[in-house]
Amino acid sequence: MYLIYLASKITVKRWQTLSKQKILIVRPLLFFLLVLPLITRAQFTYVLDQSISVKGQNGDLLPMPWAGGINAAQHNTLDLNGDSKMDLVLFDRMANKVITYLNKNNQYIYAPEYESLFPDDVTNWILLRDYNCDGKKDLFTGDVLGMKVYMNVTEPSQNLAWQQYSFYVGPGLPKSPVLLTKGFSGLINLQLQYDDLPSITDVDGDGDLDIMCMRFVGNGTAEFHQNFSKERYGTCDSLVFERMTQIWGGFTECLCGQFAFDTTSCPPPTGGRVQHAGGKSILAIDIDGDHDLDLLFSEATCTNIELLRNQGTTASPIILTHENFPASKPINFYIYPAIYYEDVDFDGVSDLIATPNIYARAYFNSDLSASNWLYKNTGTQQSPSFTFVKTNFLQDKMIDVGDNSVPAFADYDGDGDQDMFISQYTSLTTYGSAIALYENTGDLDNPAFTFKTADYASFSTRGFFNAKIQFADINGDNKTDLFFSATDFTKNLTKLYYIPNQNGVRLDFTNQPTIDLNMTLSADENAYAYDMNFDGRQDLFIGRSNGAIEYWENQGTLTFSLTNPAFLGIGSSLSRQNPSISIADLDGDGKKDFLYVDQTGKIKIVSDVRSAKDVSGQVSDIIRNTLLNGYESHDLGSRVWATTATLFDRNRPSIVVGNILGGVQFLRNDDSDSLSDEPVAELYPIPVLQSNSLQIMLSERGTVQLFSALGQQLNEGTVLQGNQVYTFKMATFAPGVYIARFTFNKKTFSKRFVVY
Repeated sequence: MYLIYLASKITVKRWQTLSKQKILIVRPLLFFLLVLPLITRAQFTYVLDQSISVKGQNGDLLPMPWAGGINAAQHNTLDLNGDSKMDLVLFDRMANKVITYLNKNNQYIYAPEYESLFPDDVTNWILLRDYNCDGKKDLFTGDVLGMKVYMNVTEPSQNLAWQQYSFYVGPGLPKSPVLLTKGFSGLINLQLQYDDLPSITDVDGDGDLDIMCMRFVGNGTAEFHQNFSKERYGTCDSLVFERMTQIWGGFTECLCGQFAFDTTSCPPPTGGRVQHAGGKSILAIDIDGDHDLDLLFSEATCTNIELLRNQGTTASPIILTHENFPASKPINFYIYPAIYYEDVDFDGVSDLIATPNIYARAYFNSDLSASNWLYKNTGTQQSPSFTFVKTNFLQDKMIDVGDNSVPAFADYDGDGDQDMFISQYTSLTTYGSAIALYENTGDLDNPAFTFKTADYASFSTRGFFNAKIQFADINGDNKTDLFFSATDFTKNLTKLYYIPNQNGVRLDFTNQPTIDLNMTLSADENAYAYDMNFDGRQDLFIGRSNGAIEYWENQGTLTFSLTNPAFLGIGSSLSRQNPSISIADLDGDGKKDFLYVDQTGKIKIVSDVRSAKDVSGQVSDIIRNTLLNGYESHDLGSRVWATTATLFDRNRPSIVVGNILGGVQFLRNDDSDSLSDEPVAELYPIPVLQSNSLQIMLSERGTVQLFSALGQQLNEGTVLQGNQVYTFKMATFAPGVYIARFTFNKKTFSKRFVVY
């Protein structure tokens, strides 16, 4: 930027005194400084696209198929776009990510452009509550020292904006960034366990927001922190808390489903269990319309919600019983449910949503594709009554296979277009990884996907979980094989495998064996197959748990040797874990680009990977935000697996992303200049060494014939499927110039190549 400034300061008179030679030097300098960065970014620009239609398992069109999945979502409503309608904001703990939906005609529409408007340091939980009574919900979230508060300072007709609230400590002392309360001997942090979820509501009915939470240390009792904003200042625009009691209602949670009442003590713990060792979630609402607050309670080791009914008053609470809730269909998860009280069906009364309050998969057979239970409030806001509706609220409107969704594309039926496959961690029906297949029922220019099967090729019967798939010609027979990493049930080892394809036109894995490549990974590490050195054999890239990307060269007979432990200089790093990799010509320049993603969920691209020395020129601000009128590095869901597919633009593929949330997101290239109706043929390397192989990939299904420079036909016409690499050995070709002729739907063009 300093060079740009200096160049801009050259006056006209100074320009006139420069020699022609100097002018010729400065002009290119200005071009590269000012224009080249824009060109570089324009090569990789995308928009999160929702336009491709998808039919789900019941045959109906999914309203928002590419919304990216949901696992452990905390539900809040908020007016995102200033239209006075309540939209929906989720915070999913497993991805540590904000997810936003707009209310359009009483239907939720995925709106990722609002996600980056939230504070970067949101963590553990979000509760949106209007603490200052200005009609705009403010943001409460977790912190390692307790909780933080962000005031909603959005101006009319402006984008959502926040300002962090600072808490007064004392005269001459710096303010605290975390919420304070008055304890026994002065101001202290209102501390929570990292997986606790408090209740923030007006407990005493005076108009300001109070806080109820579980005691940070000691036994399992509830604390009440009263806000004295109204009492001291006559308004509700302050957050001035005092801890009024550490045993609200007189109850103590002893173990999961076991309580002591009337301030009695729990029996001595067995097995040395530490009290409050797991997280606890509470929601304070008047559940029975008797004008006092009851508690809905859960603990991290429990599967259900307990109703602790208040038999006293809000000011003098008495809790003597507990019961599963709701009585008609009790909430039941494998672990740690939490509940949220928001109007999500647009009828003006708050409904109940239950989700697991987890940050990682805890049980093997947890159904994370149906982890958002909705109970409709058929009563009133003052006296609610809850009726069960579904277990997959919002999830039924999108592709959601549970968790660890890894997409891959291949032409499974030989019709010339790309079909979509998605593997997942486990399938609820088979308790092992399965592969969902969505058939492309559109065409080359207008793709559309229809659910075909949840267990393609009966993959679930092969005895694996934690599968991550890719299609590649692993054994070098010009047929597209199924390559994958997975963990086996018997030995609990994660290794690399492939299943050979027995058909050269379509995919056919019937009765084919699973072949072990004899390479072991840790469970979260990632592998990618790609011929990096043009020898016709698939090499391997391994994204390690320490953040390094390793390059393993295929030595033949599917044996691999570690050639570079830090490919492109991507070595071990404390800020990077388990990178996933993909390689494709993303910008249509005939050169392969390198795409990788780490646990931040943000894509990074290195242009022309074969000539790149390191990642110094990588780009990450590639996703267009229409609200901000610019490009950003967008979090696509924490742990992310990206692949590419030629679905619209035949020169520049789209990026399709799976994530820890079990969904899929579609990044369509938004450079209108790149659109082309002409098919593309890639040949590499050129020139090709006689002892090596020529690799050919077509953007769509076509035929290739090889000719000498004198026009002698050297092979029969070979049918090539689109977006699959085919290998032609050059050992029988004498050094010289040759011609490859391609035919696509009666259209023909040729490319020359040299053998030396």
